[in-house]
Amino acid sequence: MMTKGNKCDHPFVGWIAILVIALVGLLGLYHFRDPDKLAILGASGLVSMGIVGTWRWSWLGFQVVRSRFYQHWVFPQWRRQANAIPVEELPQMVFVIPTFKEQEWITDRVFRAIAREVKTLARPTIILVNSSGDAENQFIREVLESENLDWNSTQLIQMTQKDGKRKAMADALRELAKMNLPEDTVVALMDGDSELTPGTLRGCLPFFRMFPKMGALTTDELPIVQGSYLFSEWFHLRLSQRHYQMCSLSLSHKVLCLTGRFSLFRSEAALHPTFADRLEVDTLDDWLWGRFKFLSGDDKSTWYWLLERGYDMLYIPDVIVYSIETISGSLMQRAYNNMRRWYGNMLRNSDRAIALGPGKMGGFIWYCLLDQRISIWTALVTPSLLLLALIRGQWLIFGILCAWILFSRPLILAIIFWGRPSHLKPVHLLLLLSSQWSSAAIKVWTQMNLAQQKWANRGNQSISAAGTGVEKFFKTKTSSFLMYSQIVAFVVVLLTIAGLINPTQDIADLWWRSRQVASTPVQILEASEYGVIPNDDRDDSAALQALLDRASNTTPIQVNLPLGELDLQTPITIRRSHVNLKGVGIDRTVLQARFDLQTRDSILKISPAKPDDTSLEDIQINGFTICYSESDSQSFQNGIVIERVDRASLKNLDFENTLERAIVLQDTQDVTVEYVAMNRRPLEATQIVKNNAVNTQISSISLPKSTSRESS
Repeated sequence: MMTKGNKCDHPFVGWIAILVIALVGLLGLYHFRDPDKLAILGASGLVSMGIVGTWRWSWLGFQVVRSRFYQHWVFPQWRRQANAIPVEELPQMVFVIPTFKEQEWITDRVFRAIAREVKTLARPTIILVNSSGDAENQFIREVLESENLDWNSTQLIQMTQKDGKRKAMADALRELAKMNLPEDTVVALMDGDSELTPGTLRGCLPFFRMFPKMGALTTDELPIVQGSYLFSEWFHLRLSQRHYQMCSLSLSHKVLCLTGRFSLFRSEAALHPTFADRLEVDTLDDWLWGRFKFLSGDDKSTWYWLLERGYDMLYIPDVIVYSIETISGSLMQRAYNNMRRWYGNMLRNSDRAIALGPGKMGGFIWYCLLDQRISIWTALVTPSLLLLALIRGQWLIFGILCAWILFSRPLILAIIFWGRPSHLKPVHLLLLLSSQWSSAAIKVWTQMNLAQQKWANRGNQSISAAGTGVEKFFKTKTSSFLMYSQIVAFVVVLLTIAGLINPTQDIADLWWRSRQVASTPVQILEASEYGVIPNDDRDDSAALQALLDRASNTTPIQVNLPLGELDLQTPITIRRSHVNLKGVGIDRTVLQARFDLQTRDSILKISPAKPDDTSLEDIQINGFTICYSESDSQSFQNGIVIERVDRASLKNLDFENTLERAIVLQDTQDVTVEYVAMNRRPLEATQIVKNNAVNTQISSISLPKSTSRESS
């Protein structure tokens, strides 16, 4: 299957479908607009759709404004000036084309297009081809001769590759440097699978007259893909993203890549000896891998050479070159290999480019390079929170995040496809999400394995700087350690965002508790040994209250509640610090409230005995179910009340029936509410009342269906 220009009988169908998806997302967000529903997002919502979202969307908006300004205001003025330059005044043109065993139909299309473009020029042209061998060279000559070129003004030079594409290009440039070409000559470096469209040279060459400081330019691209519909649409998506980004960058007279598909260079740069040397052998000195050569990424090497020397670079948005791809075998493997190569080249060059500083290249371009590194992790925030919500069964959070994705991603697609020859289709939404998230994951691995290189499209070449023996073991293990350390750090940040952990509080609590354990041992009290007998249909509240009251206030205690049902004729009050009231587990230890509901304001209360007493410290309540009559539940003002307490945790608790206010926090600090449910469902925001509650961490979950107490 071949696609060219993404033909579609009804191009507006795709736009309508994408806008419908965005509308569905917007309706979802409208449905979740209730503050009580949004409150469940907590810090995750604040970061994912708040701080990070505002930052990323602001940056996207800034890029879009720059891109549109360049396309619709700045460049049209340049184009009018460029078109006014007579063809006789355009510089001489030289083509350098490394090609290696391309299919004949591709070679035929590529060189016929070159021949037709050469005919539009007034000055002599050189076509230098460095191919795989005599047979390919002969076929190329026959194609060019069939186009009736004027061989008095066109010179064909044919060479044979020896050691790969980089050396082939370098050898070609060194050959041209011997020819004493005019100073204003322009050199095209292009691949053997790139097809020029009519007017390419006439549209590009005038800019070398208009901008004396411009060292190179590159153009827009469209894919021609044989063999895979999905791969074709993925390329249309990628090249549409590239288009708006390059327009924004070009406003600063810089780009982030001079694509190897087709870029034009001023001869003073391309024919400089160090340019060919850098193109042939480009190396990176890495603290872990040492010095290693670049296998691919010749377009990044030429870009860095110009950037280092302060040349300007431009993007010509109204000139299109077709990038021809043939796909066979595994689509996923081909996409993975491409992304690994692309992102490896990007990461290998970005560090050294960033090191040049904003003064050398300009603040905007410098920040764009820095943003490439930051976006590796920010792109993973939303999918990670989505996965976390799915694993934990938090369907409300999952729904909110899905609504946000369905609303925001179609808007991004609309932005990047607006005004493009490529047609927007619903499949681009799936491709956008999968490529954004998978590319971020690939970059995480690649940034710690810069020396591991593979070029599947060029004979499955690969190189590694890991070495052998002990050296290889040290380098690979260090790389793995650093990669997993970054992943663990990201997970810790993610869990903190989601409110599942609070590292600052947890570390402080751990330190404080270790100090307490070291200074004073915890006294373990088995409640059943002090008259708290389960399942005897007798009041257990008096014995439990007496146990809590008579223990020393200075000694940390852990009161272990027995397995079974405990009858409470009166509420339980904790009036001392350093208490851990611990049950056997939800549905295994059950506190059954049986007192006069009209005269009591809570089932369990933690508060100092007197109003002028100091705050209580270090209270832990965990591992049981609280029951009460369903008909009387609305009579309760509160379930558990915590007043004037520093450092407390409520974990693994379940309120069996509906309660208006399950937990009340009054004048508290550093309280954690974790895995607390009501009737097996997460607590609603209104069921946790906070008054002057500082640094409260809440993470409630749904629980599995209740098991019978008899079987427990």
